[in-house]
Amino acid sequence: MARQGSPRVARDVRAAIADALATLVSDPRLMLVTITEVELTPDHEHATVYWSTPDPTLVADDRRRSGARPARPDEVAAALEAATPLLRGAVGRRVRLRMTPELRFRPDPVAEQVERVERLLRDVLPESAAGEDAEPDA
Repeated sequence: MARQGSPRVARDVRAAIADALATLVSDPRLMLVTITEVELTPDHEHATVYWSTPDPTLVADDRRRSGARPARPDEVAAALEAATPLLRGAVGRRVRLRMTPELRFRPDPVAEQVERVERLLRDVLPESAAGEDAEPDA
C-alpha cells in the first residue's frame, strides 16, 4: 500500500478546492460537484482529488427547471481539467506548502458503488417492499 501525505494537509487542500469551486469558478458544469476526498503523495507533489455529483433523479424539479442539473461525468471531468490552473493557484495561496501539488481529478468510486448497490436492491426487492412504511389499507 502506498504511503499517503499528511491528513491535515489533504483536508486543507480539499477545503481550498471546494471553496474555490464555490467562489471563483463560474462554470455551470461544476455547480453541483462535491469534492469528497483528497489523497496526497508523501512529498505533497501530487494530489488525487475525488469528486461526485448527485444522481439526476434526486435533484428537485424546481432546480431542474432553473437549469441547475447535474452535469454528466464527462462534462465534469472536462470542466475540472479546464479549471485546474485556477484551482491549483487557489490551493497554493491558501495551503502553505513548499510546492503546490499537481492536481489530478478522479470520479469518486464510492458514489458509483453506492448507486450500483441501490440499483441492484431495487431490482431484487419486490415493489411491495418499497412501500413498507405506508399504512396498510384497513
